Amino acid sequence: MRKQLETERLLLRPWEEGDAESLYEYAQDPAVGPIAGWPPHRSVQESLDVIKNVLNGPESYAVCLKDDCRAIGAIELKLKGHTDLTERDDECELGYWLGKPFWGRGLMPEAARELLRHAFEDCGMKKVWCGYYDGNTKSARVQEKCAFIYQRTNKDVDVPLMHEKRTAHVSCLTKEVYLKQFIAYCGLDCAQCDARIATVTHDDELRVKVAKEWSELNGVEITPDMIHCTGCRTDGVKTPYCESLCPIRRCAQGKGFKICSDCDDMNRCEKVGAIIGNNALALDNLKGY
Repeated sequence: MRKQLETERLLLRPWEEGDAESLYEYAQDPAVGPIAGWPPHRSVQESLDVIKNVLNGPESYAVCLKDDCRAIGAIELKLKGHTDLTERDDECELGYWLGKPFWGRGLMPEAARELLRHAFEDCGMKKVWCGYYDGNTKSARVQEKCAFIYQRTNKDVDVPLMHEKRTAHVSCLTKEVYLKQFIAYCGLDCAQCDARIATVTHDDELRVKVAKEWSELNGVEITPDMIHCTGCRTDGVKTPYCESLCPIRRCAQGKGFKICSDCDDMNRCEKVGAIIGNNALALDNLKGY
């Protein structure tokens, strides 16, 4: 059985037959399925059939709140043979939907970011495709928040389950672009930071190790519960230092810069100089951003 994935608020787990009632509760809503290309579910039995025959892919997950682990939406990496956007083994398509009562809370971008991490860091994908039909502004916004880049618009696309044709917009996210978001303002690579690794792998032993090392290095007490971070420039949880104390992050955000290399004063900045003086890759990252 494939592993479950976790975020700060969500659990992404394989679908179970026992999810049929909750699936029907949200999939019967005409505001959910039709805009994504499928009709509202008409019964719990239909939802059960969908679980058995549609939501059964190797990378198909129920989106659940950690509070009760009840399915409130779906998210999937559609692999070769199950998507018309790619024929490569190292590319896939991201698909998702969320029950209407949970809209507007940032849950789907949170779920999508974790599945993208899984795609690139666990599954070895080099590119992830995603699409949405004309008018589905919520899906488009999720893709924008996850750094997808628009590629093309296709007109008169068949939508077989709805028996109609639509205009579809296609975007993609490459591994190179995905990894760039983990370059900190100062040029350090957050993807290689043990605090982030402990967070995304839920490794409590590594949290203890990092807390001890950082406490000794900085001469202050840092406890394992502080070692939660998804990256300096990404949405999500941060260590207390990254969140509110890091002078470089505060400076860049205050000036509205995406990264320190956008600033004309970078070469004169003592704080950034101290970072790149001890880490040549940080300078390379700033130059290559």
